[in-house]
Parts: sequence; C-alpha cells; structure tokens
Amino acid sequence: MKIQLTAIFLAGVYGGADAQACDGSEPVKWYPSGNAGNWAEGYCRLERQCGGNFGGGYSSNLACCKGTFGGQMSGECLSRLAAPPTTSPTMSGGLVDFWYPDYDTAWPDAGCLNTLPLPYNNPNDRPQYETQLACCKGAYGGQSSGKCLSQLASPPTTSPTMAGGMAGFWYPDYESAWSDAGCKNEMPLPFNKGDRPEYDTQLACCKAAYGGQTSGKCLSQLASPPTTSPTMAGGLGLLWYPDYSSAWSDAGCKNDVPLPFSANSRPTYDTQLACCKAAYGGQSSGKCLSELASPPTTSPTMAGGLGLEWYPDYSSAWSDAGCTNAVPKPFNDGDRPVYDTQLACCKAAYGGQSSGKCLSQLASPPTTSPTQSGGADVYYPNYGVAWSDATCINDYPVPSGRPTYSTQSACCSGAYGGQTSQKCACAVDKCYSCKCGSMAQLTTDGCTIAFIDNCYPP
Repeated sequence: MKIQLTAIFLAGVYGGADAQACDGSEPVKWYPSGNAGNWAEGYCRLERQCGGNFGGGYSSNLACCKGTFGGQMSGECLSRLAAPPTTSPTMSGGLVDFWYPDYDTAWPDAGCLNTLPLPYNNPNDRPQYETQLACCKGAYGGQSSGKCLSQLASPPTTSPTMAGGMAGFWYPDYESAWSDAGCKNEMPLPFNKGDRPEYDTQLACCKAAYGGQTSGKCLSQLASPPTTSPTMAGGLGLLWYPDYSSAWSDAGCKNDVPLPFSANSRPTYDTQLACCKAAYGGQSSGKCLSELASPPTTSPTMAGGLGLEWYPDYSSAWSDAGCTNAVPKPFNDGDRPVYDTQLACCKAAYGGQSSGKCLSQLASPPTTSPTQSGGADVYYPNYGVAWSDATCINDYPVPSGRPTYSTQSACCSGAYGGQTSQKCACAVDKCYSCKCGSMAQLTTDGCTIAFIDNCYPP
C-alpha cells in the first residue's frame, strides 16, 4: 500500500512530460508553476523540477509567494497557504531593509518607499538603496518639489549637502535657461555621475559650458567677476583676450593692459585673429573680425564661381547658416575649417541645428538628420518618448548634454533600470522576457519553443 501511495504522489508532483525528464533524485521544492504564463492568477506548487523553467525553487510556499508573486492584487498565491494572511505578508512592521523609488507616482510627487509587498516582480527591476536619503539623491536629484526629501524623518530645510554644502567640482545648471544659467557645486547632485560634464573650477565651467553667453550670468557669479577693461595710457599687451564685458554679438578681442582679470582666468591668444576665431567663431555681426587691421570682406564670388571645398558660413546666425563653396573665400587658408562635401560640412559645423537650415540646402536633403552607416558609436536614452515606452538609440546627431553609453544594453541598464514595460531591454534582446511580444511575435523573432511555451503555455 505504501509503494502504491508513493507512486501516486510522484505522479502528482512530476506531472506528465516533466516526470519523464526527471530521474527522481531532484529535491521537492515549491515552484511558481501554477497557472504558468498568467502571473495575476499564478500560484506555487510543491513538485520536482529539472528543466529550470521556474528557477531554483523555494523551501516554503510562503517564500515562493513572496519571491515571485509579491504585489499580486488577486492574492491567488497567498490564498493557497495553509494559513493565508489577511493581507500581503510583510517583515516586522511591513518594511524591507532597503529603499526603492516609487515609479507608480508622477516624478514631481514621488518619493522613496521600503514597504512590502514590493510593487514589482524581479528584484532587479528597480534600483535599491541602503537609506531613504541615498534613494532620494539617486532617483530624485533635482526634484524641484522636494517631495522625496520632505518625507525624510528629519528633512533638510534645503537640499542635503556635504560639509559646507559643496561638491569638490563644478557643473552647468541645465535646470535654468542657458542665458540665465551659471555653474554650481551644490549637493546633492541633480544628476547621476557621468551624466554632465564636471570642472575643477567655476571659471573653467563657465568658459566651457557658457562661452559666448551674452548675459554674462555665469561669469557674474564668480567670486571676483571680471570688470570692464581699464587701460593705461596707450597701454597694450602682447596677448589678446575676449572682451567679456560686452555683449557677445558686439564684442571683440583686446590686448589692453592692465588685464581686467587674474592670471589664467581667461583664455589668451598670440594674435587678434586667433582670438576672434576661437572666442567669436560664428558671430553673425562680424564685430570681432571687423576690428582686425585687415578685416575680411563679405563673400565676393566670381560669375558662377564655386570652389572645390565647402566651409561654414560665419556671416550668418548659426541657426540660419549653412555651408558654402563660393569663391573667392572670405578668409585666409587655415582660418576656417573646410570639407570635401557639403554634407560633411553640415554634419561637422551644424550638427544638432534644430532649424535644419544647412541640411535643407543640400541638392537632395534628407528627410531627417543624416546618419553614418550603422548610426553613432554610442547609445543614449530617447527623451522624446514617454519613459515607459522609451528605448536607447544611436541616431545622429547625438543631442548635446545627453548621457551616452558604449552599448545599448549598458544604456538600458543605466537609463531605464526599473522600466516595468521592459521596452528598452526587449529592444536589445527580443527574447528578454514574456513582455517582449505576443506568441506570434516571439515566434517571428526566433525565440526558443521552451521560452514561448513558458510565456504562453499550450
């Protein structure tokens, strides 16, 4: 009789085809195999598994429910426990020992949680942090509403800071309009490390990120901002420097002394022309070049005159400019970059030009921005699509200031970790999860039969 009952039990836990694949030495554990493919109504079963389709198994039904069906609204898995809880099981006090961002709430109104059950299935679906503050800084840095920080046990009156409230470097303020922005070193950072350029000094940041800013906002925030340019009687120096005291469109280069700035706090050049080219390249007013001893004239052309090289049109505003090959050239050889083709010139000199003016002047203008074969050699998050539907792309031109990654997979992990739709991960691997498509789509994409059967049981 005992042998007969054992045979009945083994037949029950193996189940059909699985029983033929197992050799009987596998341990009996709890597996999330009930209603496979229907997570909302899924549950755990005590059985032997040898195919690995349902993970490594759990030592108890409760552990299986919590590990695989945490947050299941139907409560199907928990309802099958010998003594099912009235609500989802929790640790002491209903809290876990880590914090995670609340992706179910709009970003401006969201904070960090440590409540159970977790509102996501895979522990890797969202970033986890050891403290609530670390979570707020990592997931909601720059949140102007301050919602996340306000939920701290002892919320700071302003953004939390290191000693003195300063970082050891400076970064551009992308949260403000460019004309009104400057450089900051405040903590916490409103971005993830690597997502913005960093500079050793405030001046270096202003020069690199806000060079040509006519408002002078960034430079005005320096501890010792440059003043207007005092001069001695007839005083002229040997070096030329940009005039930051004048609006960029009306400014030029000077060699007046004494210098209106401290040593190494402003770029200097050996010649006035070199200064104009570096500091005022693209100045549509031509103010800087007009102050040269022999300024270039406007662009004369011979009858039908066209050269073999293309060069950017610095006489027009950047947004309205294109590339030309008119001759004679309005500059001396070496004073302006030249290109073999008009397209090469547009891509190098006007990449990212939102007006598309340069590209529109091509003999056969592209309907979208031109791309190199295979796209850019880096990937970046597509901010033009809702976060839940977004993927990582490598289209040209790469947007300025956008974080970039060497691979699409790295980009998905860095920019869309925790994306419950798994759109980005599915774009990398079409068989990444059951969310990557219908049965027909997974079949078309060449996913294995075992994978498809797991997603859509026959």
